[in-house]
This record gives sequence, structure tokens and C-alpha cells, in this order.
Amino acid sequence: MVSNSAICIIGGYDELSKSLFKTLRNKYKSTIFINLLSTIHHNKNLYNYNIFELKKILELLKKRNVKDIIFLGKIARPNLSNFKNDGIVENYIPKLVAAYKKGDGAVLDAVVDIFKEHNFRAASPFKYCKDLSLSNSDVLKKYKKEDIIDIKKSSELLDALSEFDNAQSVVCAEGYIIAIEAVEGTDALLHRSRQLRKDLDQFKTKSGFLVKKIKKSQSRFIDLPVVGPKTISLIKKANLKGLAIDIKSTLVYKKDEFLRLAKEYDLIIYDIN
Repeated sequence: MVSNSAICIIGGYDELSKSLFKTLRNKYKSTIFINLLSTIHHNKNLYNYNIFELKKILELLKKRNVKDIIFLGKIARPNLSNFKNDGIVENYIPKLVAAYKKGDGAVLDAVVDIFKEHNFRAASPFKYCKDLSLSNSDVLKKYKKEDIIDIKKSSELLDALSEFDNAQSVVCAEGYIIAIEAVEGTDALLHRSRQLRKDLDQFKTKSGFLVKKIKKSQSRFIDLPVVGPKTISLIKKANLKGLAIDIKSTLVYKKDEFLRLAKEYDLIIYDIN
């Protein structure tokens, strides 16, 4: 059941989070957005805060009667040396420092725990917007025989890398791991894969997949994989056969256009099962 309390989106004010904010504000007038990017934005019910201004953020959430928080939108990893005491945030420095040593996933989990301590719930974007996910009818559940190796190898590699709090995406073609996502993100991964496939003399053949999945034991409330129309266009440019995602934990930006392009380019969309 959807809560009647106010909803808050916290994160970077990018295209995906902006789209969700617009959708939620139309459905729930009390929805607010806390933008943590250094770039200031202006909109109704949008607030710009420094990522270290925890006291002000908590006061706003309580004032607006927020219960559910959706963490969405890319933000830069904060530099702990820039922290300024505000009466609350300094209490969490040891916890955040310990999390930093483990990786970005641990940092995000620590952030969720901090808000939980103050009686705010982390909510999945899917709870409030079904259009952000694909349905069973949009994907193939059973892999074609010739595609099993590429997808299985990619999925197992991502599971292994989870131990190091690393990548969420891999490109594999003809049984070879072509590229693993680094800090540059999925778009750059696909650009790189296109060039590597040319170098490997694979580019003439439409083969291989982009595989995206959350890290093992990762929270399903924060830092979920994202795909959209640009992903589809870059998959086509890399001459891949399609992509494989976990539809229960992957956000889809502009779903209608995403599916239209996948059909137009004759790309396969698998659900990782």
C-alpha cells in the first residue's frame, strides 16, 4: 500500500530523477526533491543542499512530514575532508569512514541506515512508479541456446566482482568478455566495446550482449542499474544482439521509447533469471 505521507527524492537532479519527480508531483502534490548536486536548480518543492548539510535536510524532512525517501540520481562521491560540522553530521563521520574503506556500496548502505535512524524509510522507485520497470511480457525469460554462454559468463563474472563492490555491467560476445564497466559508466562501456569489437574483428557479426545486474547483497533501494533509449542506441552501434537485465531491480528511463527502439533495431531483451 502506498503511504499517504509526503515522499522525498534525494540525489542528483538528472533526467531520470527529474522525470520521476514530475510524475510523483502530479500524483502526490506534497512530493519534494532534495538536490545534492553542486549545480543549483529551481522548481516548485525542490531544495538545494550540500551533501554535508544533514541537520538542515532532516529538519526539512520532518517539517514536510516525509516518511518515504527515494534515493535516485547520480551524485559525486563526497570528499570527507570537506565535511563541516552541523551538529549532527559529525556524529556519523566514523561510520562513513569505515564504509568508504569497503566501497561505494557500503557508503550508500550507511547513508540509508543514517536516515533510518531518524525514522525515515528508504523506498524503491518501483513502489510509486510502475512505468520505471519492464514487465514479463516485455522480455524473454528463456535464453536461446546460442546466447547462453555470453549471458551466463557475464552474470557469473558480475557476481564474482560484487565481492569488491565493483561493476554492474559487462559486455560479452562470442564467449569472450569484451569489456567490464569501470567508473566511466555504461555509455562509455558500450562506446569502448564498439571499438574493441572492431579491433577484434568481431564487428561485422551481430553478436553478444550487454549484461547489467545489481551486486550481490546490494540494497534494492539505492544505486539500481539504469537503462534507457540511449542504451539501446549504443547497443546497436556496438552491433550487439541485445541486453540482459534483472527486470525486478533495473530502472528503465523512457520505457516506451526504449521498447520501441529495441523492436526497431531487432534487439533481444532477456530477463536474468
